[in-house]
Amino acid sequence: MLRLVDIVRQDVRFAWRGFMRAPGFLLVAVATLALGIGANSAIFTVVNAVVLRPLPYPQPERLVRVSGAFTALNLPDIGISPPELADYRDRSQLFDGIAGIYPINANLTEVDEPERVEVLLVSPSYFDVLGAAPQLGRLFGPEDNAPGITEVVVISDALWRRRFAASPAAIGRKLRIDNDWYTVVGVLPKAFRHPGRSLLTDVEVWAPANFRAAPFPVPPPRSGYFMSGAIARLAPGVSFEDAQQRLAAFGARLRAEYPNDYPARSGWAPAMVPLQEDLVGRVKRALLILCGAVGFVLMIACANIANLLLARASGRQRELAVRRALGSSRLRVLSLLMTESLLLAVIGGAAGMCLAVWLVDALVALVPAGLPRASEIAVDTRVLWFTAVVALATPFLFGVLPAWQSSGAGVHDALKEGSRGSAGGRRLLRSALIVAEFALALVLLVGAGLLVRSFWRLQRVDLGFDPHHVVTARLWLPQPNEPSTGPYFKHEPRVALYEEILRRARALPGVTAAAAAIALPLDARRGAATITIDGQESDATSRVPTVQTNVASAGYFELMKIRLQRGRTFTDGDDQRTQPVAVISASMARRYWPHEDPIGRRVHFGGPQSKSPWMTVVGVVDDVKGERIEDEPPPMLYRPLRQASNLLLSLVLKTEGDPRQVGAALAREVRAADPDQPTYGVKTMDDIVTAATASRRFATELLGIFAALALVLAAVGIYGVMAFLVGQRTREIGIRIALGAEPRAVVRLILAQALGLAAAGVIVGAIGAAALTRVLAGMLFEVGPTDPATYGGIAVLLAVTAGAAAWRPARRAAGVDPIVALRVE
Repeated sequence: MLRLVDIVRQDVRFAWRGFMRAPGFLLVAVATLALGIGANSAIFTVVNAVVLRPLPYPQPERLVRVSGAFTALNLPDIGISPPELADYRDRSQLFDGIAGIYPINANLTEVDEPERVEVLLVSPSYFDVLGAAPQLGRLFGPEDNAPGITEVVVISDALWRRRFAASPAAIGRKLRIDNDWYTVVGVLPKAFRHPGRSLLTDVEVWAPANFRAAPFPVPPPRSGYFMSGAIARLAPGVSFEDAQQRLAAFGARLRAEYPNDYPARSGWAPAMVPLQEDLVGRVKRALLILCGAVGFVLMIACANIANLLLARASGRQRELAVRRALGSSRLRVLSLLMTESLLLAVIGGAAGMCLAVWLVDALVALVPAGLPRASEIAVDTRVLWFTAVVALATPFLFGVLPAWQSSGAGVHDALKEGSRGSAGGRRLLRSALIVAEFALALVLLVGAGLLVRSFWRLQRVDLGFDPHHVVTARLWLPQPNEPSTGPYFKHEPRVALYEEILRRARALPGVTAAAAAIALPLDARRGAATITIDGQESDATSRVPTVQTNVASAGYFELMKIRLQRGRTFTDGDDQRTQPVAVISASMARRYWPHEDPIGRRVHFGGPQSKSPWMTVVGVVDDVKGERIEDEPPPMLYRPLRQASNLLLSLVLKTEGDPRQVGAALAREVRAADPDQPTYGVKTMDDIVTAATASRRFATELLGIFAALALVLAAVGIYGVMAFLVGQRTREIGIRIALGAEPRAVVRLILAQALGLAAAGVIVGAIGAAALTRVLAGMLFEVGPTDPATYGGIAVLLAVTAGAAAWRPARRAAGVDPIVALRVE
């Protein structure tokens, strides 16, 4: 054992002295390794926090989100109703606990500056299901299970510090939220966050609700899907797969028991997904693809270092041969060479970890705002272990082949003056490594090229509106727990406030027009509704006519430059004293009146027996993009604000100058109209459009950076190989020139070799790319995973890169003096 330790110590000292004699080699090798390892560690830090790290609750693998779907209507996530929540809790025998969730806006008043906060109405069992504990005070218990909303709240650490200066005396204090007074009974830890999607920001207030009394519908209808879903904990011993099957069977029982509530033509079915998958499923694929891409960069870096080691070994053949001649076994020489590689890996891994800390900060600055669990991104023990494992694995990627080949050189051949005994083998291995580098680089470049082309096409999609010089802001009018006592319970005061705010907004300096709508383009807040079309009969098997709904003021379409195709838009005369009217989108006109003019036709909400008033279609406007730019616009029905107001409203202002300067002035005018009314979500429409493509931009930028890095590493690799080959063939080139070869012919010879290696890499890489880029299919837009233009362009780029990298060695070869070359040999 002592003998082994001495050997290792001796090899490490010898390796270090060798590196000190070649500081340039050490610097290049460590920098290359650090770049590859650091990039991998940084991306793994993000993947670890967002995808791999379990949710911070006891037994998180048993947590699921329960919702519903209208499969026949292609509506995958409709939420659940209070009766369904009770059925899942009391009759399904699947869950150890279940809690309904209902995120809402609310106004926090009776403070110096009214503000909008995000409130989550939850079943009292919510915190028990998650296994949460308070930082201060208590959480909800059986005493908070009132029919409607119990007027106690648990608040976030951020709100506690902002409103109560982190004082323990906050427990028992009152908060006025939407004109109701709530008692603060608990404060959550700083790390606690609602494990689900929220409206705009992190949830800051939790209030217990039973969802069976005001302000909710009474009695609660089975088809009232206002809750966004439920969080549940599976019963002990019940696997997720078993629970899915039993939940599907339970859904069939409910459909049989309540056929009127679950008509066959809607295809209602319960749905369940693991809570972590529900939270991160939308970004999981993109992050894993980036993780694989940066792994390719590390492999290219290792190939480059292997080439460096081969080049270094060519100058050490005599040294190694002398060792063999003096009695060292091949295994002993191999051990020495692998110790050098291991030492490189340790130094490169340490440098890579330092680089990763900086890269993580840069990545956090780049991640899109909606990335789940982004606040948890940080270097932790798992990241350190990952970095250590990757660093210790790299010697086997870049060191084994060079060490094996160098240790096996024949003593006689190596000691012969001018011998080339092993040069051919090294040349073949170096060429193979370059082919591998170019193949890996092509895969990355093709993936990046496909994403870039998709993003370019996405930027040129017709949105249906003009976002330039438009600023937006949101309003939420307070709704107390007894809605009829609120100042904006009735339609008239709501409209009066909105009209006053719009009047003041139009008078602001730089504002040329002002209008309002409930939902803005590229907003997920539109409501979905079934409709009945006058004159179109339907039976139990017909597909239910379904549209998305919106409410807009007069002038909205003109301000947003949404083109009117036929008829008219809303005017100030469209109020409650006149016949209800609607403006529909072009896609709604095509779907429900494909061969006729919809102007003058009538529709109402609900089924044929509904008492909803008939609305007359007065106009058809262009389609406007919905939640995602890449999706086809859904059928849309607009109603006039003066006929169908709502507690939620979005203001839109057209400006002459920089729209960002209007936000503060608009907030003052809103406060002048109602001192307790805050504005929130102030953004320009350009910002909203940018945010709609933020996740795509993030993936495209990172993959583009990795591809560019791979291209640079491949270029450096082929430069090194060409320079090495020129050095090895100095005598041959000198003879060629002495026999009359033109310098241009020598240049062509070297360039041809470089382009041959690149061509082989392109062929191998194209095969791999055709298989691997199919995983990008879900991230592409109007571009196929085997797009010929992308493959052709990348192949040309790699050929040009190979030629450029080999140009200087080729020129050096053309300038060889035959006399000097023959004298050297």
